[in-house]
Amino acid sequence: MAARAFCIIGILVLLVGFSAGEITLDTVSGPFFIGDKVRISGHLENSKSIAVFLFVTGEGLDSAGVTMENLRLRAGSGHFSSAFVHPDGKFTFEWDTAFSVGPLHPGTYHVYVVDVPLNLHRLTDIEDLSVATLDVTFQKRPSTEIPLEWAVPLTALGASIALMAFGRKKSR
Repeated sequence: MAARAFCIIGILVLLVGFSAGEITLDTVSGPFFIGDKVRISGHLENSKSIAVFLFVTGEGLDSAGVTMENLRLRAGSGHFSSAFVHPDGKFTFEWDTAFSVGPLHPGTYHVYVVDVPLNLHRLTDIEDLSVATLDVTFQKRPSTEIPLEWAVPLTALGASIALMAFGRKKSR
C-alpha cells in the first residue's frame, strides 16, 4: 500500500514537475490546547503543483518529521499529510490534534509545508523547492476539577461521625 502511494506521488511530481513556487502561510493564533483543531492555510505562488505536503517536528518526534495524523509515522516514502492547492493557489489543512495518533505533549512544534514530497532530512537534495514553517505551541488543557484540601474530607467525615454518635446518645 505504501509503495502504491509513493508511486502515485512520484507520477504526480513527474507530471507537474519540480517548479519552485513560493509558499506563504497565514498566521495562526495560539496557544492551543492539546486536542484542539489547528487550521493551517496559505498560498502557493508561481507553481504548477496541485498539492502541498505537511509534516511536523518537535520534542519526542522523529527529527526528519512525522505526518500530522500519525505522530509515530516518519514523513517520507509516500507518507505525508497533504493539502489540495486550489487554482488560485490557496490551500488549507486542519490538524485535529484530538485524533492524531501518537504522543503530543505541551510545547512548541514546528510545522513544515513544502511543495515537494520530501522530509526534513531530504530537503537539501533539491535546490528548486519552497519551504514554509510555522511554530505551533500547545498547552495542557486546564483541569475542570475543583481541588479540595485533604483536610476538608477528613473534617466532614469527623463531623458526620460526631453527629451520628450524638444522635445515638440522645435517642437512648
